[in-house]
Amino acid sequence: MEVKNKYKFIAAVTAMFLVPFLILSRHFIYGAAELQKNDMLRYLELRTGTGAGIISDVLNLNYSLTRLTAGKTGAAALKSELGRRVKENPFIYSELALLGASGSELARFSAEKSVRARLEYAKSGELAEARQTLAPAGAVEFGEDTPPALIIAEPVIKGGKPEYFLSGRLSLAYVGEVVRLMGRNSQGNLGLVDVGGQIIADSMSMSIVKPGLKAPPEVIKLLAVAAGREATNLASEVHFRGRVYLVSVCNVVGSKWWLYEVMDSADIPVRKGASWAWRVVVSGVLLIMIFGAISYALALRWLKSGTDADAPPAA
Repeated sequence: MEVKNKYKFIAAVTAMFLVPFLILSRHFIYGAAELQKNDMLRYLELRTGTGAGIISDVLNLNYSLTRLTAGKTGAAALKSELGRRVKENPFIYSELALLGASGSELARFSAEKSVRARLEYAKSGELAEARQTLAPAGAVEFGEDTPPALIIAEPVIKGGKPEYFLSGRLSLAYVGEVVRLMGRNSQGNLGLVDVGGQIIADSMSMSIVKPGLKAPPEVIKLLAVAAGREATNLASEVHFRGRVYLVSVCNVVGSKWWLYEVMDSADIPVRKGASWAWRVVVSGVLLIMIFGAISYALALRWLKSGTDADAPPAA
């Protein structure tokens, strides 16, 4: 009976300290996991923000026709500059055209004589939008056997009115290469989407296999939230089909495109110090069990000896 009471005492003392310790440990472990998740979200937000800035610079330097022809006045000078650009960099400028204020085509320069589909820039929706807004307008064209291309129309303003329109088909292969280079160290998938949510380029090259592929549903979901909040960048957890994804999106300044990065929360790399949290918990449990046994030994020494001293002497 005395042996049973010994184990009962040790178990009771251990349980009294172990239960609250385990409750606090649970919050400690989950808190550490949440901190790691939030740190990863901030990291993704930093990557997409920096990447969007790089893409914006690339577009401004290579895909802005008015910038390329800055300082050129008159139809002859513009024609000469457009022709030179196509000749010097045919990998980007597949085709460039100069249109009059009415939309009539004044000149066209193609990198290849056999253009697979001759566009009627005068009848394009991009020209109509550029004429209405007096600002650049463009749309992404997806082909089965060619990289995505940007169909663009930009007004040349003079005296507050469009004097000419610069149009063309610009290959986005270079932009795709930049996106894939940025996504080399991605923990998930990094990609660039247009205003319709179609992937222009991504680090996993899915857009090459399936041109015009839609972005992952979790990305589309966060893009809708960002649009509703009128936010230019957003990073958040997204729950989809029983899984938790970490998603970050950022608008490419000067366009309606978005750069995104998405990863499964289960794929978050484990920190070197993460195992210390479990070591602390296990060490605490072992110490509490040892203290339970020590408490029993001290109780026997102090309480039993005190009882023997208080007992009346035998007759």
